Amino acid sequence: MKRSVKTTLRVSMFVVLVLMFSLSCDSCQQNGKKSGKANIRISGAWALYPMMLVWANEYQKTHSVKIDVSGGGAGKGLSDVLGNQVNIGMVSRPIRKEEISQGAFYIAVTKDAVVATINAENPILKEIYVRGLSREELRKIFMKEITEWGQIIGKKIENDKIIVYGRSDASGAAKVWAEFLGDYTQSDCQNKANANFDGDQPVALAIGREKNSIGFNNLNYAYNMQNDGFAEAIRPIPIDLNENGLLDVEENFYADRKKFAHNVSLGKYPSPPARLEYVVSKGSFKGEVKEFVNWILTDGQALVEKNGYVNLTEDILNQEIEFLKRGERE
Repeated sequence: MKRSVKTTLRVSMFVVLVLMFSLSCDSCQQNGKKSGKANIRISGAWALYPMMLVWANEYQKTHSVKIDVSGGGAGKGLSDVLGNQVNIGMVSRPIRKEEISQGAFYIAVTKDAVVATINAENPILKEIYVRGLSREELRKIFMKEITEWGQIIGKKIENDKIIVYGRSDASGAAKVWAEFLGDYTQSDCQNKANANFDGDQPVALAIGREKNSIGFNNLNYAYNMQNDGFAEAIRPIPIDLNENGLLDVEENFYADRKKFAHNVSLGKYPSPPARLEYVVSKGSFKGEVKEFVNWILTDGQALVEKNGYVNLTEDILNQEIEFLKRGERE
């Protein structure tokens, strides 16, 4: 009988210890920790993905933390973080009211831009780099009101039918590009496109294979990350901002990635398609995840420009640091 009581007590104590350990792990997991070591899971916008990889790699060099980063698009990042699948969602568009009501708390960490892209052997490439394309011309191309490249320059060109490519994933780039074109949605653009692709790289690869094609990409997919020049087979389209049919000196800043990013920071490229990039949590950031985001806004900013992104202004940085500290935006 005594042995039975002792056995029961041992079993009860074991169950209690297991429950305590489980609760402790759940608490750690909410703060980005797993099995005693920080483990931060991140998913979302392809636009922020390359920069986040750089931040994660640098942070792991000096902190006892494991950071897993995956893409999938801004919509996936928000869905994952609100569904407690990841600690951080990367989002490349403004956060919606309904997402905030579901608990989305966001912090701006950098800025970049979406650019229209064409094949390096486009039949009117030279003319485009002299005159640019106006927003209205781009709207007509993506909405299939202009269907041949020769229509842009008033000249008949053989085999110049325009092929339009778009995005099939839940893309922040697609949303801001549609807004830039006018009162459109991503679905409007998808319905007009000849084909839609999941992610930035597939769009860039498709444009590189078809000389008559046009699409849009985040700036780091339009330029070469190694030498800051153009990507091998595609070119960004300069925008004729004042619509005078000529690419003026102050509009001509597309020759290399650094020059383009600098002009985005000066506000010379329109917004949209220039946009802030966000990291999002469900509720306020906590624990190691909060420390990582704070590092991004401080030490991590030194890595932004050299990796082709645009630094936030000092005022915006200070504002975002304060929001992060308080755990609320207002």
